[in-house]
This record gives sequence, structure tokens and C-alpha cells, in this order.
Amino acid sequence: MTGLSVGYGERVITPPLGVDLCGYGFHLDRKAESVLDDLKVRVLFLRARRTTLVIASLDLIGLSVDEADRLRLRIALRLGVPRMNILLACTHTHSGPVTQPLPGLGEIDAAYMEKMKAAVVQAAGEAASAPKRASLSLAFEAIEPVGFDRRRRDFAGIDPVLKLAVLETPERKIFLWSYACHAVVLGPEKRVSADWPGAVIAAVEREGHSAVFLQGFCGDIDPVTQLNRWGKGTEDDLAFYGDLVARRILKAERSAAPVTAPVLRAFETRIALPYRVNTPREIDRKAAAFARLWAEFPGGPRFAAEWRAAASARRDEFRKSPEMAGVPVQAMSVGELKILSLPGEVFCGYGLNLRKRFPMLLPVGYANGSIGYIPTRKAYRDPTDYAAWAAPMFYSVFPFTPDVGARLMRASRRVLR
Repeated sequence: MTGLSVGYGERVITPPLGVDLCGYGFHLDRKAESVLDDLKVRVLFLRARRTTLVIASLDLIGLSVDEADRLRLRIALRLGVPRMNILLACTHTHSGPVTQPLPGLGEIDAAYMEKMKAAVVQAAGEAASAPKRASLSLAFEAIEPVGFDRRRRDFAGIDPVLKLAVLETPERKIFLWSYACHAVVLGPEKRVSADWPGAVIAAVEREGHSAVFLQGFCGDIDPVTQLNRWGKGTEDDLAFYGDLVARRILKAERSAAPVTAPVLRAFETRIALPYRVNTPREIDRKAAAFARLWAEFPGGPRFAAEWRAAASARRDEFRKSPEMAGVPVQAMSVGELKILSLPGEVFCGYGLNLRKRFPMLLPVGYANGSIGYIPTRKAYRDPTDYAAWAAPMFYSVFPFTPDVGARLMRASRRVLR
């Protein structure tokens, strides 16, 4: 026996019809009209010796760090587990409700948020209620591309590896799996869906197993469907990705390497990331350029005007404190598997570089909050780059300095060590 015990819990967190859906553009008034498939929270409870880890995956676009901290604390108090031993990750589906403040991208439904958070705590309680002895095996395998590099419009910058941990109890197999690709197959429809990760899990469940998905570092990675016809993905595309990746999970499981007596560990640190605060003239120029560049979105010019007003009003506040404090950087180990969790839309290359030093690394984005994009330094050299310059306007008013990625990677290497 491995000395490992595992529990699993889940709850439906599908929002009511009429809530704002998040993503794809500004002031779209995209309200949920139907449900294609339910959104869920899925929770893994892992215990070995005296250490417990809790891994929760939510079919949501993201949470603020403050909201994630509060929810992790509720789980910690419920289970008697240190907060840093709890990973709260979102799959980043763009066909789900607004769950963090993102000006121009919809309004949060407070009643839904309370029900959702209660469901997450309930799922964690279910997972912890009756853990079973389990075996652990690991597999890292390259699979056919689901995603492409949306900035370069090629496949050179993707992470092709499916990361898989197989947890087998007397009652079930649970697949903890990860791949890096935005959950945006369906495009700006008005249907609720967990998008392609949900389709994969549904296919795995039809085989009689359970699965928990952790979204990878996919800040610059989109599904291949977007390369062909942006925003025109279909249910058939979801079914195709679901079948493809599920088959690869089941194939990888057959050759997964067993881990005997896995040791569990967790560590978390908090860092500060500096902002580049624009001058009044830069604010005016940036708003005008944004309105021109994103005029294809009906709400683009409106958002530019709203951002200009907010940036002008808050500039002095940011100048007095030009950094985001309390950014969580978390690492876990489950045997040889290392899980690095960062709270943002991290560019894929960062994970590829880290895996040169930590071969069994599973990078997780949108984890324990979401602070926006973490681009490469090179991306900041392009004044039209969406991730470096446009997205910060709704994530945090002003952009991070170009060394944001380097700072996060230094902290990442520390926690992984």
C-alpha cells in the first residue's frame, strides 16, 4: 500500500438563466439563455502520513485573489487544513458567469456567488468525509494539439504534453489531468458550458471514471477551432475534443508509472508585482488608440472612455502605491509530481522553461485568484499587444511592468525548491 488516502466530491454550480456571461468583448450584454452542460466544482482530498492537500477545480472564468482567499479560508476552517494546502483553480471557461470584477465584461450576480461558494465548501466536505486507500501513478505524454499559439498563429509555442495523475481507490479511478488551452471553443454564444474541458470530463465519466481538470499556463494558447474560424466553434467541436483527449487520458493511464509511498507537501509565498502607472498624456493616447484598435467590438469605444475616466481618477492612488501586493505563488508535491499554481493568465513559455528544471511539473493558471495576463517581456515591446497593454485596462487599470514574468518565475522556482 502507498499510505495515500483519497476522497472526491462534486457539486453543480450552474448559474440561473439571465446572469451575465463573461468574456469575448466589452459591453456585449451576453446573458445566459440556455444551458448546454452543467458547470461543476470537483474536489480532490489527499492525505498521506500527517499531510493533507485539497485540490478544487471550478468551471468558472476566474476569481479575485481576495475572493479566493476567503473561500480557501472557509474550506480550511471546515476541514481543519492549512490554507496554503488548498488549491482553488478555475478552468477559465468563457461560457460561465461573471465571478470577478472585470469592468465592461458583465456584472456579478451576488446571489449566485453565495450559492456557488457554499457548493464549493460542500464539495470539499464530501471529499474529506470518507477518504479511501489509493494507489498513485503518473504519466506525461504528448498528444495531438488541441491549442495553438494565438499570437504567432502557429504551434511552435504550445505545450503539447498531457499531464496525468491516476488515483485508484477500491471504488473508482480518479484522473487528475492538465493541458494548456483556453476554454473558448464555443465563442460568444449565450449558452452556459464548461467548454472543451467539460467535454473531456464527460467522455471520461462515460467510461465509469471521475476526472478533475487543472488549466495550464494558457495565456497565449487558444483552441485550434479559433485558428480556422474565430468564435465559430460548435457542439461537434466540443465532442471531438472530448473524445480525443479522453482517449489519450485512457491510453496514458495504461503506461503510467506507479509511485510508492508518495510524500505530500505544500508551500506558498506572497509577492508584490509593480505597476507601470501611465501619465495623463499616456492615458489620453491609450484610450484613443484602444477605441480605434477595438472598434470592431460594439462596446470598445465605450469601454475606452470608461477606462480613461477611471485611470484619470485613480492615477494618484496608484502612484502612492504602485504595486499589487499579496500575490500568491503556491507549490504542491504529490510524490514526484510538482504542481505550481499562479493566479493569472500565464504565457505558456514560462511553464515550458520551468519544466526543463522540474521535469514532472504541472503548471496551473487561474489558481487561487486571477490578476490578469502574465506576458513575456517581448510582448511588452508591441504597443498593440492585447495581453500586455489592453487586458490590464479591465483587470487592474494599469499594466504591470515588463519584468512581471521574471519576478513570478523567481518566486516559482523558490517555492518549487
